[in-house]
Amino acid sequence: MKKTSLGRRKFVRNTSLGVAGAALSANGMKLFYTNAVQDIDKPALLGGTPVRPKDRILGSSWPIYDDSDIQLYLEAFKSNIWSEYSHIERERVFQTEKKYAALMGVNYCVATSSGTAALETAQRAVDIGPGDEVITQTNTFIATALSTFNLFAIPVFIDSDPESFMINADLIEERINENTRAIIPVHIGGAAADMDRIMAIAKKHNLIVIEDACQAHMGEWRNKKLGTVGDMGCFSFQAGKSLCSGEGGAVVGNDEYLMAAAKGYTHIGKDPRNKGRVFTGSNFRMTPFQAAILSGQIRRIEEQSTLRDENAAYLEKLLGEIKGVRPTKKNPGQTRRGYYIYQLIYDKEYFRGLSKSRFREAMREEGIPFGNGIDSSLHSDPFIETYFSHRAFKKIYSKERLDRYRRENLCPVNEMIDRETGLSLGQRVFLGTKKDMEDIVTAIIKIQKNSSALL
Repeated sequence: MKKTSLGRRKFVRNTSLGVAGAALSANGMKLFYTNAVQDIDKPALLGGTPVRPKDRILGSSWPIYDDSDIQLYLEAFKSNIWSEYSHIERERVFQTEKKYAALMGVNYCVATSSGTAALETAQRAVDIGPGDEVITQTNTFIATALSTFNLFAIPVFIDSDPESFMINADLIEERINENTRAIIPVHIGGAAADMDRIMAIAKKHNLIVIEDACQAHMGEWRNKKLGTVGDMGCFSFQAGKSLCSGEGGAVVGNDEYLMAAAKGYTHIGKDPRNKGRVFTGSNFRMTPFQAAILSGQIRRIEEQSTLRDENAAYLEKLLGEIKGVRPTKKNPGQTRRGYYIYQLIYDKEYFRGLSKSRFREAMREEGIPFGNGIDSSLHSDPFIETYFSHRAFKKIYSKERLDRYRRENLCPVNEMIDRETGLSLGQRVFLGTKKDMEDIVTAIIKIQKNSSALL
C-alpha cells in the first residue's frame, strides 16, 4: 500500500493541531504526529493501517507481579494457616491492615473479602437499615447500591455533573428528607467528588459520609487520601483495580468505635480489641492468601501511581493542543487522582457529527480501545424493581413512598454522558510509555481528519 508522504508544515496545517502543533515542537517535545503520517487518509476501520497493530497492547498487562509476590503467597500456603480470625499481630491479615492504614494515614483499617463487603460493613457499622435512605450517585458500580438495598434501606441516586462525571453536589440537598441517614459519594474512576461541598452538606444536615473510594487508590483531596475525608472510606482490591489482590476490600477510618463495629461485622460480631462489646456480625473476613498478595502489591503502588500521573499529565498536554477530546474537569480540591478509568469528554462537533459509538469503533480498529466513560446509570437499572418487589420491601415501604421514589428517580445528564460524551481509558494504559500517549492522540487526529468518510 502506498504511504502518504507529507512535509511537516503540510501535515500540521491539515490536522487539528494547527499552530499549536508547531508550538509543541518549539517547546522541544517529540513530534508525536509523525506516527500519523502513515496511511493518514484511510482509517483502519475503512481498510487502512492501524496506528497500533492488534498484537501490541496499549499500556501494560495487568496484574503485575514477580517472584517475590509468588514467594509471599507460598509462605501463606506453607504456613498451614489458611484462615485467620484472632486479630493478633502474627496474622497476615492483621499485618496487612496495619500497612494499609499507614499508607492511608488513618488509625484503623478493616480488611474485607471484597469491596462490596466493605460497603455493606461500613453501612452496617453506622446502623443503616430498614426505612433509611442513603444518597449516592447513579454513575457507579452496582455494588454501591446493592450494599444499601441488602440492608433494606433505599439508595437515592443523584445525577452526574456533565463536566466532571462525578456526583453533582448541587443536587444533593433537594433529595434530603427525614429518612436520609448518610451520603455515599463515589470517587468514580479515581477522580475526586467535591468533598468540600459534600462535607458541608453532611454537617448541616447531621449526616454520615461514607466514601466509596473503591476505584480511587492513592487519590487525594487537599493532600488527604480519598477515603479518609469522610467518616469512613471503602476500597476494593478486585483484580482490575490499581491495587489488587484478586478479590478483597477494606474499610478505613479514625473513629475507634465505628471501626471496631466494622471489624466486628466482618467476624461474627466479635470485639477486635477485647473490650467486651458485642456487635452485629457476619463473615466478610479477608483470607491470608488475599493478604499475602495485597502486601506484595502495596510495595509498588506509589511507583506505579507516579508513572500513571506522569503519563496522564503528558496525555493531557497533548490533548490540550487539539479539539474534540478533552479530560473531564477536576474538582478544585483534588490534589491527586487515583486510577481505575480515566474519563474524557467527546465532542462530536469537532468530528463532523460523528457519533460517539462510531468514534469508539474507529478508535478500536486503530488499536485504541476507549471505554464508555461512565460505570453505569443505576437509576434505570431493573434491579431496583427486583428489590421493590421483594416481600420484605413491601412490608417496610408503602406503595406511595415507592411510587414517589420512582417519579423522582431521574438522572438525564448521566444518560447523556453515556450516550454522547463519555469516554475512558483503563488504568493499565497509564503504566505504558509516552509513545502510548502519543499513539492515542495520533489516532484521534487520524479519525478527526477522516470523520466525513466514517459518517
